[in-house]
Amino acid sequence: MSDTDIPGRVQAELTRLRAERQVFTAEQDRLKAKLADTEHELREATAAASNEGESAEVNQKLSSQQEELDVAKARLKALEAEVLLAHQQRDSLRAELKTCREERDKLRLALLDAELVVSAGVVDADILPGGEPSADRQRLLNAERLAAEMARELDATRRTVSWRVTAPLRVVRKKMDRP
Repeated sequence: MSDTDIPGRVQAELTRLRAERQVFTAEQDRLKAKLADTEHELREATAAASNEGESAEVNQKLSSQQEELDVAKARLKALEAEVLLAHQQRDSLRAELKTCREERDKLRLALLDAELVVSAGVVDADILPGGEPSADRQRLLNAERLAAEMARELDATRRTVSWRVTAPLRVVRKKMDRP
């Protein structure tokens, strides 16, 4: 899959999501480092408070660091939620891109078939003089429509949350059925 196959709007959205993910990841790493430093300082302050008689100053420092820690934790949770949302949007765009590519491929095949018919100068032999398809051709068209409808339903089922959540269970079941 190359970047030239991706439509411009989808490619721009993917680029934007990648950039946001990098920013969120950098901010998350910074907050994690700050959290670790604050926890370390908190442990040091607690140890120092037990050794020294300056409990009021230590308690004040401890409470301010605890507040910073709480703020950092809240920001970390918010960033994780935003990263999760970005991942969901990315997955949605990938699914839409897949659908677009499948439709493009079908249209290319139909165009190729039409070009072959036009270049050969052949009239469809299955069409009766009244302009209606023959019974065999009609059955074929009905079967193709039914197959396409079933494929859409299967695809919709596979896109549901329950299908994705139970995917690991199906893998385990398949592995257990093997001798």
